[in-house]
Amino acid sequence: MMNTLRETTTSLPMPLTTGLAIFDLDDTLLDGDATGLWTDWQIQQGWIKDGDEYRAIWTRQMEDYMAGNLDMEDHLEHLLSPLIGRNVAAVTAEVEYFIEAELIPRLFSEGLERIAWHQAQGHQVVIISASTAQLVAPLAKRLGVDAALATALEIDKDCYTGQATGIRTFRDGKLDALKAWQAEQQPAQTDMRMQPCWGYSDSRNDLPLLEFVDHPYAVRPDPCLAAIAHERDWQTLHWQSRAR
Repeated sequence: MMNTLRETTTSLPMPLTTGLAIFDLDDTLLDGDATGLWTDWQIQQGWIKDGDEYRAIWTRQMEDYMAGNLDMEDHLEHLLSPLIGRNVAAVTAEVEYFIEAELIPRLFSEGLERIAWHQAQGHQVVIISASTAQLVAPLAKRLGVDAALATALEIDKDCYTGQATGIRTFRDGKLDALKAWQAEQQPAQTDMRMQPCWGYSDSRNDLPLLEFVDHPYAVRPDPCLAAIAHERDWQTLHWQSRAR
């Protein structure tokens, strides 16, 4: 029987709040790309036989991502191939080591301060990432945010199949996942615009999400997003200090 690693991970009951803060992860809260770092980690662990070839494909796909024309299905097929047949519990344990060693030290202190500020205001805080759920969910739990939305991984008999399932949290998919999560948490409140929304991202690929929120922030933006932010008078943030 197949099941999935859910893309929504909640750590606290959902109270009525006065706002919603939405954070991208890679190159926004994190100095680097979680999936790229995980790729290097898997190569070091021997989970990827031909590291040079795997990394070369990854690099080409990231060039497509920066250009705004990444084929997400091809990317996921490549990205998840090292997990085929791997036991979920074993991967989870390895991810915990990875998060502690590679991700926690790379978090921007300014981003963590911004999360804390939103929480102090009584806002819900959600991380939405194009990185996949087995990485995003446990990191979000460590940060104590209300939810992590990320592409789910298919599981069969306690092992990963190497396939993704559900909403792909990429481009418009991030907004689709956010709406689905909101409807699940507060079925009677299907219009998120009833509460003010803040959005933080570095990437042109998150333009649909930034256009949706009331308060968009371009964080260390790529050149395309920087130009859009300048044109539309969106605030630009230049986070650079890693948390200690």
